[in-house]
Amino acid sequence: MDIFTQFISIVGRVTPNHIEMLGTAFMISKDGKYATAKHVIGDNHNGLVILAPHIQRINDFQDVSDTSCRPVDAKVLEVDPLKDLAVLQADVTFNGNMPALSGFDEVGVSEKIGIFGFPHCVEGRRVLTFQETEVGAKVLLDSHGVKSKHAVINIQSRPGQSGSMVFSPRLNKIVGVLIGTYAPNAGATINGINPAELNQTTHVISAEYIKEML
Repeated sequence: MDIFTQFISIVGRVTPNHIEMLGTAFMISKDGKYATAKHVIGDNHNGLVILAPHIQRINDFQDVSDTSCRPVDAKVLEVDPLKDLAVLQADVTFNGNMPALSGFDEVGVSEKIGIFGFPHCVEGRRVLTFQETEVGAKVLLDSHGVKSKHAVINIQSRPGQSGSMVFSPRLNKIVGVLIGTYAPNAGATINGINPAELNQTTHVISAEYIKEML
């Protein structure tokens, strides 16, 4: 598990006063390519950075009062707006063994999957968090006439988890990228909260589409 601390990262943006943490990204190649959700970086590709790992072992206590960070400049290589995916490049190398990219064809409904991400990073709290849940369903979602494979996983997610790595412990492979709660129509909000997003399911796109972008 310690190896995941080295290639699961936060993607951020440099502002005049600080680094704004945008969401989660994870390394997909040893030469510093990272995958995330396209909506994490938005349409502004300026000032993007990857934050270098802040812990070495997953069981380390993460000091939430420590706001220091080591940003590494990142540029956008590829974007797929229909599948909500982006690939970034940073000047980072990794010498360990990382899981291969796969997809939900190899994973069944009710199977356990793991998620690594930074749930509260958009609120300024940098804590690498592991969660485990099950695949609740496999679905095809349509975006402008293009259907893509997703899994519905049985967990509620936070905005900072967008772009998180979803992997199969059985396969030891990356099977998906966390996109977020499925709420197609925002509707009315209560104190800034969309009630449609307060459910116990999250959508994850199959990681096979990342390979098409490399």
